[in-house]
Amino acid sequence: MADANIKDWTMNKYLFFIVWQIVFAVGIANAQSINILSLNNSLIDYNNQPMMFNEMVKMMGKDAQWNARTQLGRTLLYHYNDPVSRSLAMSGNWNYIILQEQSSLPKDYPEILMQSVMLWKRALLETSDDNVPTIILPMNWAYNDDWNHFKESSAKLKRSYRDVCREIPGIVICPIGLAYELLFDRKGAEVCSQLYTDNRHPSLKASYLASCMEYAVIFHESPLTITYVPQGLSETDALTMRELADSALSEWDKEMKTSR
Repeated sequence: MADANIKDWTMNKYLFFIVWQIVFAVGIANAQSINILSLNNSLIDYNNQPMMFNEMVKMMGKDAQWNARTQLGRTLLYHYNDPVSRSLAMSGNWNYIILQEQSSLPKDYPEILMQSVMLWKRALLETSDDNVPTIILPMNWAYNDDWNHFKESSAKLKRSYRDVCREIPGIVICPIGLAYELLFDRKGAEVCSQLYTDNRHPSLKASYLASCMEYAVIFHESPLTITYVPQGLSETDALTMRELADSALSEWDKEMKTSR
């Protein structure tokens, strides 16, 4: 009887140790810092979206850092051929790389977007055997200089990004442009125009919208859970943007499932 008790105690102790190791490992994984690099132009640079995201992450108790390599008005192909951008991306220190294309290029030249993302994907695969960073493509939005063609431009943008997502494995789309379209559909041009500072660049409200969507994509959480509100934005407007972000992410997920 004593031998049996000792055997049971030893087994229970062993099982406890195994479970403790698993819990500890999961805790360490969850606590690991997430490193993000964006190769971008003014669409992300406006209102310093990376800083806004970093403040949001800190308030939400996450450990992540978004670093940006900004070249105003430049394309992803330009970044690809730029030694500094290439060196940063290939350093192997990133969990996510955000590739922001020049504003109208995905609508007018979808084949160049496809080629550029393919080049980046191959280069990252060749450089990193194990921890290849996930590529996130923020979907650009239609210009607001001709509302009569806004829906048509939005449709072209969606098609361009959807095709990239289908053709290149592992690409994640952050459907920011879809959020603009949803707001236009629901509230019209006058309200949608509040997302712009000119015919293309984002307002503070729009940069917050984009930050919430990037947060949701990276952490796999609903943007409705976000409590951070940047200085200069009202609580009401912030909530509206979080709700819009949630709708756009759900709509994109639905579109991708039904279009396969």
